Amino acid sequence: MKKGILPSIIFICCLATAGLQGCKKESTLGIDNDSVIKTPFTFYAANSDGGLINSTDGEHFVDIFPPDGYATRLILTSGPNLMILKDNLFLSENMGHNFNPAYTNVKKFPWQTMVYDYANQNRVYITSTEGKGIAYSEDHGKTWKTDDTWSDKTPSSFQISSFTGLGDNTLYAYSNTGNVLFKKDNAGADWTPVEMKGTAPQADSFFLTSNSTTLFLTDYAGEAGVWYSEDEGVNWIRFGQGALPKHTHWNCALSPNEDLSFVVGTDSAGAYRVKDGTFVAANGGLELYSSAYSICKKTNTYKNDVVKTYVLIGTNKGIYRSEDYGRTWDKMTSGVWDKKYVATY
Repeated sequence: MKKGILPSIIFICCLATAGLQGCKKESTLGIDNDSVIKTPFTFYAANSDGGLINSTDGEHFVDIFPPDGYATRLILTSGPNLMILKDNLFLSENMGHNFNPAYTNVKKFPWQTMVYDYANQNRVYITSTEGKGIAYSEDHGKTWKTDDTWSDKTPSSFQISSFTGLGDNTLYAYSNTGNVLFKKDNAGADWTPVEMKGTAPQADSFFLTSNSTTLFLTDYAGEAGVWYSEDEGVNWIRFGQGALPKHTHWNCALSPNEDLSFVVGTDSAGAYRVKDGTFVAANGGLELYSSAYSICKKTNTYKNDVVKTYVLIGTNKGIYRSEDYGRTWDKMTSGVWDKKYVATY
């Protein structure tokens, strides 16, 4: 039975205040600060029938939006607002209790980073069918404008397909058409092509991700490899293919621990991570033939100020969580929660 928004709020608050021990009352005396969460994360996942669930620990879940029969392509939060992309972008201002249309001119691609919340520029960016292919919001997704700030060096033919940002306030956009990388140094700056030198990635299905210092390009088609740049997109190096299987979609990707840590989720072959510059299998704990559709990173801050990082993936077998940056996995769902999850955030 679906739970309404009020029980959801009560349940989440109890988890946060009781150290994820449920809603029972406890004395504060003698509590181990290693296990009491001061700042919990918020995790969302959408299943294949359009239903949306929420968790503050990746272990306990509540329904926040019922199945509507329409698949969710991605989930995003910005400020107090929650967004989901189906055929169009929808926005909720009340924790997912209901959604209203927010943007209809979305240029859709099969990866999460076609919509990107970049807090460093106080904007949300989205791939668009209008203008030169980018729209942005300065009010956390409620209203949108076409981005018309482009350098005179912009090529005549390109198609923006994904975004990511580095920790130095620079935003990047990638065009699979022509394999062009653009950067935007601040919210008011022009989109300017990056001169990519040496051997550059070439494919029509790359998508961008990053950590605070490194850019990554992953070929969704599972053919042209995974590449990284440590100098803001000028020079690119390809990771060793290793055990990462070709001829299958590489659905999602994430750098969970800065530097060159990297995890890729695949169709039917589980997850793979980079070890010593080459991909190795990272399927410990995953069911055989798992398809990983979406991946995200969350952190909890405990009472003793210890910060713990979790990696979560949505699969055709349920939701899995890793406490060792994607090396091994524990299944978090069972029973009524055991569904096919196609988007996470």
